[in-house]
Amino acid sequence: MNVENIQTLLQEMSLKEKIGQLTQITGEHYVGKIDGEMVETGPGYWDQLLEGDTLYTIGSVIGVSSAKATNMIQSAYLEKSRLKIPLLFMHDAIHGYKTIFPIPLALSCTWDEGILEKVAAHTASELRAAGITVNFSPMVDLVRDARWGRVMESFGEDHLLSGNLGGAMIKGYQKDSDGKISNEGVAACLKHFAAYGAAIGGKDYNTVDMSMREFFEYYGKPYEIALKDKPKFVMSSFNTFNGIPVTASEEMMKDILRDRYQFEDIVISDWGAVAELQNHRVAANGKEAAELALTAGIDIEMVSTLYLENYQEILTKHPNLLEDIDAAVLKILHLKNELGLFENPYVDEEKEKQVILNEEFLQFSKEAAKKSCVLLKNEDMLPIPKNVKNVLIVGPFAKTKELLGNWPCKGSFDDVISLPEGLQSLDGALSVKSYETLEECPQNERVQSDYIIAAVGERWDLSGEGHSSVHIELEDKQQELIREIKRLNKPYVCVCFSGRPLALQNLIDDIPALLWCWYPGTQAGAAIAELLTGKDTPSGKLTMSFPRYSSQVPIYYNEYSSGRPANDSSYSSRYQDCEVGPLFSFGDGLTYTNTKYSDIKISNSVLKDGEELTISFQVENQSSYEYSEIVILYIEDLVSKVVRPTREMKKYKVVHVPAHETVSVELTLKVEDLKYLNNSLQPSIEPGTFNIYINDLKQPVGTFNYEVETIGVRNS
Repeated sequence: MNVENIQTLLQEMSLKEKIGQLTQITGEHYVGKIDGEMVETGPGYWDQLLEGDTLYTIGSVIGVSSAKATNMIQSAYLEKSRLKIPLLFMHDAIHGYKTIFPIPLALSCTWDEGILEKVAAHTASELRAAGITVNFSPMVDLVRDARWGRVMESFGEDHLLSGNLGGAMIKGYQKDSDGKISNEGVAACLKHFAAYGAAIGGKDYNTVDMSMREFFEYYGKPYEIALKDKPKFVMSSFNTFNGIPVTASEEMMKDILRDRYQFEDIVISDWGAVAELQNHRVAANGKEAAELALTAGIDIEMVSTLYLENYQEILTKHPNLLEDIDAAVLKILHLKNELGLFENPYVDEEKEKQVILNEEFLQFSKEAAKKSCVLLKNEDMLPIPKNVKNVLIVGPFAKTKELLGNWPCKGSFDDVISLPEGLQSLDGALSVKSYETLEECPQNERVQSDYIIAAVGERWDLSGEGHSSVHIELEDKQQELIREIKRLNKPYVCVCFSGRPLALQNLIDDIPALLWCWYPGTQAGAAIAELLTGKDTPSGKLTMSFPRYSSQVPIYYNEYSSGRPANDSSYSSRYQDCEVGPLFSFGDGLTYTNTKYSDIKISNSVLKDGEELTISFQVENQSSYEYSEIVILYIEDLVSKVVRPTREMKKYKVVHVPAHETVSVELTLKVEDLKYLNNSLQPSIEPGTFNIYINDLKQPVGTFNYEVETIGVRNS
């Protein structure tokens, strides 16, 4: 359909049909409930409203899966739709649709934008084959508090990395550049705008309260960066910001998102968030809630019908909103046209079978899982020695296939490779026995075993939306299990699964080797087996710090400098009953490679406006493993007018290093990389000295000075 036809279609629409395009519901209203293929009715429905022709004005449906289900609903809808405007189908496939990849927090530990783009592209292929055209991903909320359940959906505690990885996934989902969508792509939805990850106390849906400088410098930055890759959607967040729920905030939606960040496409609310403005007590009823959201610029109301219920009264009071409504509907029509839905609203059910869980996607799921695991400790216990014959796996994760993590979309545990299955299929010579507890294990098998794997962690359904926790330690019985294994005096390691960092101070001395696997997805056991046996090496690095104790959070690497920096003195910025700093920091991660950095050079001792500073060095792989080294560059501004973080990550690179070879690496810094926002929210920098750190946050590798070039004035 050409642009002129879309404009004509808009003119033909009644006001009710326009408002219908701004409304999203679930699918059972059209064809009844299809078990396992759709989400049921949400919180904000008035059933009588959807009777008659109103149901056939709706613009989009959420939570339907499978080509059969989307085709059935689309057919039932178009049969009775006056203007035959096809439905959009939307879903939350945040780390895969049917083929499940590692959770986003795990994916971030690869630091590899190429991997995340490819994960998104494979996910888009499965979604599109099922008839789903919009994906509610990526989530780039900056997170520093591991108590918050949704850390598993995030990319961690650094704003630059979060924004870049989010941008990579947008490109992967849409499969085109400059905001366009390819024939095989889906519309990406960046979420949750804004600062949702900064909920007070790490409690989901809670208030967010921070200065605008903190927002623009850190919490808003991932959105600003990722928006450069032009997602088709942005989702508003549940939380209050600066005293106003974001769904009702003209400041956030118009002044910042539209004007400052230049977002021009569709804004959708989160699930039921428009109706929930009444719970925030900024709206006395549904009409006021709809009025606030429409005025703020929420284009689509997700899973409530307050726009449809109240639009006539609202527009009588605010006729100026008609122009905004037309603009929103036009964007939706253009998107449906770009997706090719007017010409072909249906999908091929036979093609879906070929795409879903195909071998290419499964193999890449395994590769992504391997690169997302982080080796946090290793006292020469990994990889498993070649002479080991009898492996005993013990713990609550010893046999389970429940390794997908939360928000697994349509992933099935039946498709998952468990840890014992992965080990057994990789090395048929190994004898692998698995038990949930030591008590279940026969005494003779304990005696015969020559290597033990403690498979522990936090259950998948204890993280994710609505799953914030006060205590993030490993549960007591699992701690005791590890100590029981230690008393057996056999070589052992811990493999840990979780959707968040856990607090392990009470236990870490009892763990000789610790492989953190997060939730790896469909190919979990196959990926972990290759790492444990040394067929491949772990290479991931943390993107979120691990506290020593639950009460130490929020904790993050780039904290502000203090007048009394943490030290052994009581009168410093520390807890009196806890060691200083995290147990494992942002950027931590070991390999089997004995990597050596050498010949570190800084191109100049002075950096001036318009120039670049090059930091070069050699990375030597002294092992037989071919792997990817993650190189991280931090700076430290020694003196500034505004208090700055102790360290700031400015550049990173994933470097392929062949076995027994040395590669050259270069990273560059510009003056723009050194700037910060002052108290007037203006980019600022003063002449002075900066330290440079490579990977290690404690010892600088060199310094340079920023100088302002002065122009002499000739006396006349």
